[in-house]
Formats: sequence, C-alpha cells, structure tokens
Amino acid sequence: MATPKGGYTGKILDVNLTTGAIKTIVTEEALARRYLGGTGLATYYMYREIPKGADPLGPQNLLIFASGPLNGTQFPGSRTSVNFKSPINGHFGNSFVGGGFASELKWAGWDMVIFRGAAPKPVYLDIQNDKVTLHDAAAHWGKDTYATEYDIKKELADREGTLTAHYAHALVIGPAGENKSRVACIISERFRAAGRNGGGAVMGSKNLKAVIVRGTKAVPVASKEKFNPIANEALQLAAINDRRPGFRMFGTAHSMDENTFVVGSAVTRNFQTTWFPAQEHLGGAAAQSQFWQRHASCIGCPIHCMKFGIIRNSELFRGLVAEGPEYESGVMQGCYIGVDQFDGMMWLIEKCDALGLDNIGSGNVVGFTMELYEKGILKAEDLDGIKAEWGNVEAAGKLFDACASGKGKAGALLSLGVGDMAKKLGGDALKYAIKTKNQGLAAHDPRGNRSMMFSYAIGPRGGVHTDGNSIQGMVDRCIHSLVCMCYFVPAAWRARQVSILIDVLNPLCDWNMNMDELQTIGRRVLTLQRAYSHREGKVSRKDDTLSDRLFNEPLTEGPAAGRVVTREEVKKMQDEYYALLGWDDNGIPTDATLKKYGLDFAIADMRS
Repeated sequence: MATPKGGYTGKILDVNLTTGAIKTIVTEEALARRYLGGTGLATYYMYREIPKGADPLGPQNLLIFASGPLNGTQFPGSRTSVNFKSPINGHFGNSFVGGGFASELKWAGWDMVIFRGAAPKPVYLDIQNDKVTLHDAAAHWGKDTYATEYDIKKELADREGTLTAHYAHALVIGPAGENKSRVACIISERFRAAGRNGGGAVMGSKNLKAVIVRGTKAVPVASKEKFNPIANEALQLAAINDRRPGFRMFGTAHSMDENTFVVGSAVTRNFQTTWFPAQEHLGGAAAQSQFWQRHASCIGCPIHCMKFGIIRNSELFRGLVAEGPEYESGVMQGCYIGVDQFDGMMWLIEKCDALGLDNIGSGNVVGFTMELYEKGILKAEDLDGIKAEWGNVEAAGKLFDACASGKGKAGALLSLGVGDMAKKLGGDALKYAIKTKNQGLAAHDPRGNRSMMFSYAIGPRGGVHTDGNSIQGMVDRCIHSLVCMCYFVPAAWRARQVSILIDVLNPLCDWNMNMDELQTIGRRVLTLQRAYSHREGKVSRKDDTLSDRLFNEPLTEGPAAGRVVTREEVKKMQDEYYALLGWDDNGIPTDATLKKYGLDFAIADMRS
C-alpha cells in the first residue's frame, strides 16, 4: 500500500479508548491525494466508520485530530482540524484550533489521531514520537483548562526526569467538556480554542481529558529544491502584506470598532441591534492603550495577530493576564450581552477559556437568556436566582458557570445550546433563538455584512463565520481547511490565494496537480460533508437559511440602519451554490455528482 512521498508521515494513530488498544493505519497515497488530509481525510473516515444514527455523545462517534500536508514545514499558518459528529445538531461537526499541535503531531510521525469508543475512566494520551501511552487522568478531572495543561505536562516531566514535556503541545478540555455541555470547546496553549459544534462535549463523552504530543522528526519533502522557494514566498507575502491596515498592530480586535461604527455588523443584545457606542472603550484602540503588553503568533506565523496583556486599572480584576480581545470573543462577551466594561469583558473571555466554553456558542446562550429575561419569558427563579440583566458582568459570569456545569435549573437549560434550549422552552422563546442548523451565529450580523449570509446559511457547519463569504469562496475556504491553514495567511496572498497551493503541494508531495484537480477536491469534500449531514439529519434547502429576525426586523440604528436580509437573496445564493457543486434543487448531491467525485458509496444513503 503506497504512502505519499512527501507532506505526510504515512501513519495514522488509531486509539480505541474502550479497550485501550492502540494501532497504526497507513496513510494511503490515493486517499491523501483525493482528500488532501486534514478535514477532507477526516470526513472520509467519519462517513465510512461512524454508523448511521450514532449518538454524538456515545462511543460510536469518532473524534479525529487531523493535520494537513503543509503542517510541520516552514509553510506559515498551521492549524489543527478537529472532526466529529456534532452534538449540536447531529450533522458533520468540525472546528479548527491554532497553535502548534498539528505541526508537533507531524514531527512525532503521525498525520492524524482517531479516537473511537469511550474510556471507562478519565484518561489522557501522551504521544512521544512512536511511544504512545494512555495515562489515568482522575487527578486532573474537574480542573480548568489552564491547570490541566500545566499539571499534566509537569506530571510527565517529573515522571521522566526531563523537561521535554513542558515544551509539548496539548489539546485539553475543561469542566464544560467533562459535563458534556453542547457549547464546550477544546483548548490548546491556554488561549487557542477549537470552538464550534461542541467538540469539547464529544471529547468529554469519551472520558478523554487531554492529548499531549512531542516530536523530533522531520516532515518528508519530495523536492526541497522546488518546495523551499515557494514556501519562503508564501512566508514573505504573509509577512509584508497585511490582510488590512492595522491587522498586525491590532489583531482582529480592530474589527470591533470598525464593525460597529463603519460597517454596522457587530452583533449586540442577541441580534436586536448592531449599535453600541461604548464599543470605543472595548476594541483594539482601547486594548492597545490600556491592556496589551506584547504581540504573539501561532507557530511559524509572521502575522502576530495574538495580543497578550494585563489588567492594570480595575478594582475587581487588576492583575488578570489574558489574551485578546479578539473580534469574536470581544463582541460575544461584550456588546452581545451588553457589557461595556473592558475589564469585565476580558474576565468573561478568560472565564470561558478556563471552563472550556466556546466563546461564541456560550455567548449566544447568555445573550439569548438575557433577552428572554428582558421579555419576561425567563425569570430569576427559572435561573437559580440569577438576574440575567444586560451588561451585568457578575450575572453573566454565573450564567457561564451554569452553562459549563449543567447543574441546577440554569445549568440544565443553558448547557443545551441555543437551539435545543429554545426547543425545550417552546412558545415565544423560539423566535428569539438566532441560529442556523440549530447552532447560534457568530459575531457578524448579515444585515450589516451581507457576505456572512453564505457562511452562516449554507456553510456545512451552520452559523459559522469562516466557511466562506461567496459561492466560489466557500470552495476555496474548504481547500484551505484541507491543508489545515489559518485563513488569515492566504488572505495576505491576494491573487495567489489558491494558485500558490498548487505550486507548493506538487514539489512537497511529488504530484502533478493542476487547478482543476484542486478545485475538484474542494467540491468533493463539501459534497461528502453534505452527504454526511443529509444521511444523519436529512439536511437540505430548508436548513440553508437564517432566523426570521434577520429577514423581518430591520436594524433601527447605526451604519446599517434599515437593512434586512431578503429571502430572495438567500434563494439566489442557494441556487447558485447547488448548481456549482452539482446538487439537486433541494440541495442534495445527485447520483451523477457522487459518481463524478468518486463518492459512489454515498449514493444509497441519499435516496433512503
């Protein structure tokens, strides 16, 4: 069985948590070229090996940590792809996390890790090159994400008598994942999160507290003479071309101000408005003047969008060391829930990271709860005495705690996520749940930023802001996910966004791929993801839409005042996307398309 000549280690780690059995699967050359690794190869294994109808929080679900062919090389923008059947909606689930885990995994000699089954007691996995060991994690169960990573690394270092474990990379869960909150995430390097779709809950359902990886190997390169110049070009383009002015200086936080005062898309008070004048005290300029101390980056990235700081002027939170705000976390823990205090916003961001809560998904839940409280649908007695008032930082902190714990009346409700929470409450609550495919939306209002309609409504995950903001852009964004690349890096390449990948993959892997083949791979993977979601949840045109508020309630203030999304716009978008990918009018892949992409194994499922 042939393995790729470069870009891949040739090995996939297969861990059965139920039995403790650990084995190796060969990374096949044919599959690597057909799906490109990363999210694509993981989608293939999900479709083939997760039984139809499997419980997302049951042992039959898979949890796959995947790298792409470029991870571990000098090519910039490394990310890890996390894949699973989502407990949010039972569809294809996926999230990405920055940092160095994917590169370290490749250096340890592995292309992916597939977890199956569920451990009978809490465990963590230690990968040190070819030495792979499951350890008891009982002593770490219940710890927050910060303590988990630090303490496990210290435990390994003390056991081995070396310091190498301290330099390992890790993926961990906090209390939210342990308690299987639907909006639990997976944290890496304290501040990096694989946030959307409930991956932390899946990891918790498997009693898997953490994965630690250390590697000392090199990623094979078929032709270094041809690969190195292109990789260096990509690095230089990312270094000299900001995605937009101020991006390197302010990170994504500059968009908090821009999307409030210029674009009109910073979601506020559960999508009731996008106007929040206090944003001037929360965004990038404010953070630069009163909080940030240094720039930082994920491994090998020249953009340095991460910002670290310390709270200095606060009676309650003085001394808090934190990262951010980033656009999504800053908006969701700021204006989305009415918080107008910089220190309070940063405290809530750090609380979510420590608990292992998706800042977006849990922000959706708290904002939804606050609107229901405002409307009188929920009262303090329904929330264990919490007065869920807009802008109340203390109350918001208690609601996030409940979301992570699942305890009490509030926890039992909020830990469900926006979609299932609304279903449980029923009645008028349903119209205030802003969601797509049962998942709350990210921090950009499509009434102000029209391009977000694409990613939110017809993206494979639903409600996610990174699935692509045009019809062709969704295919290109999928391709970036297959090579596990941060989306900020190709944005700096401008006209070279996709073509540069052809130039670098061919000498890396000893291929002769052209643009048509690369585009076909993107369309193949999007089609297989759709087939998976249709097999599991009959996902079709009816699901590729937005909540009624965005159609029916014009924004009343700010730069986007008077705007709504129209159903005609959404229908046109659907029609064009289905035509591009070769799906039928209902958004279901046709037999001819499945055959064209070599997905014949999915045909029967589309017709059952």
